[in-house]
Amino acid sequence: MADTKPHLKSQTSEETKECDLSKDAPSKSSPKEDSSLLDPTREIKSYKRRWYVLGVFAYAALLQAVVWNTFGPIAQSAKAVFGWTDANIALFYNGGNIGYMFFMIPVAWLMDVKGLRTSMLACAVLMVVATSIRCITSTPEPATWLINIAAVVNGVAGTVPFAGPALLSATWFPPKQRATATAVSTVFFYLGMSIGFIIGPLLVPEPGGSFLSVDQMVPLNTSLQNDEAAYIHPSATDITAERDGIMKLMYVECAACVLLLLLVVVYFPAKPPSPPSLTASMERTNYLQGLKGLCTHRRFLLILVAYSVPAGVYNVFVAVLDVNLNGLGITQNHAGWIGFYATIGGCFAALIMSRIADLLVCHMKCLLLILFLLAAASTVWFVLLRLSYLPFTMLYIYTSSILVGVFINGSIPLFYELGCEASYPIAEGVTAGMLTLMYNLAGIIFLSALMIPNIGVIWMNWCLLGTVIFAIPLLLVFRAHYPRANIDTKDIREPLPNSNEPKTGSTEAR
Repeated sequence: MADTKPHLKSQTSEETKECDLSKDAPSKSSPKEDSSLLDPTREIKSYKRRWYVLGVFAYAALLQAVVWNTFGPIAQSAKAVFGWTDANIALFYNGGNIGYMFFMIPVAWLMDVKGLRTSMLACAVLMVVATSIRCITSTPEPATWLINIAAVVNGVAGTVPFAGPALLSATWFPPKQRATATAVSTVFFYLGMSIGFIIGPLLVPEPGGSFLSVDQMVPLNTSLQNDEAAYIHPSATDITAERDGIMKLMYVECAACVLLLLLVVVYFPAKPPSPPSLTASMERTNYLQGLKGLCTHRRFLLILVAYSVPAGVYNVFVAVLDVNLNGLGITQNHAGWIGFYATIGGCFAALIMSRIADLLVCHMKCLLLILFLLAAASTVWFVLLRLSYLPFTMLYIYTSSILVGVFINGSIPLFYELGCEASYPIAEGVTAGMLTLMYNLAGIIFLSALMIPNIGVIWMNWCLLGTVIFAIPLLLVFRAHYPRANIDTKDIREPLPNSNEPKTGSTEAR
């Protein structure tokens, strides 16, 4: 077969070379090369219904994050009502992470073998169970036990919407929309965290009787360096109002999860009638072989650590931001707004960067390096502010926090896609499962340290900074290859065996 490689002398970038569409593949298909096709007779299409499927999946990710981030934003109120400590708040987050870790591997098998519909049904049922048992009572002792159980159940449910974005995008979306679709699902998880920062303080008054309000925010140019946090001991009336607000929050989240279950039951197919890309129609590595292969895949392990350590730490860091900033003149309400804006900024950044990655598939490594260099600079600024090495103002703390969220969260969809490229032909569900498994392990270790008596909170800031800087050399030594993108974007000039000349250029169908 003739060699069709173009000249690459003018291309100095390794990533550009790897993205040459003919480098590792001939321009024509042959029966031997396409023997991995699951069904060579099906035409490659993309369906408009993929946006509905993506919407339901994103809604599940949003709700799971809202439920996971319920008590951090209302930590002071929950302490007053239930008699909790910071360790209790950390335990709820950890319960979700631990549940996720124990069930991630079997759920990855469920997604890859049984399909997305079965997995989403299980996810929706578990979320309804988790939110329902929290509505049973507000009596401190039994409520604490039920909330802990619910946290674990919700963590198990989160395995599907958190580890499934790359699988859903590969199953339903054409190559030029894959990174964007992955970003949408991922962004809605972080959007759910943002909503958690707002909906909780909106419904639950903090000690002293105040609700979250933009009008109550300290002017952005106000210096808080010498202010002391005012804590008003709640009266019996205050505690009743706070308890009622917490229960109202439980009911709202439960109703939202019931709606999710109805949407999945009504319509959520496992896959489209025809694949959206050539690789979507190809067999993946056996599940167990793929799982073993990931553990010895050096390039994937670099991406695994570079993603999971900083992103996993930041995820729980921002969730307990109220604990970290308490005592600096920043109230529960202010911490909620800071976390909200930081996470929303990361959502927008993720969508923008993913769209750029769809257009420049072979430059994901470069994009990630830029994001993490900027994240490191922003984190240094935040830490210096938090430790009072720089003038502490509301403007600076908002700006630095938002920038950290923008650059770290903006990188997450790119890590998913780059991890799937590095590990191909291992299935996307297994790959994303491993990424998120280590992500949650990093969060568990961070939150476990928070439960050490008298450890304080200063270490949290240094830990975040260290993890962000740690990822940069890992990205530098990572060698980028894009085999999946190469296959999907090559021009097939001859029909596949027993086919009606399917084309890689996807057609739109309902």
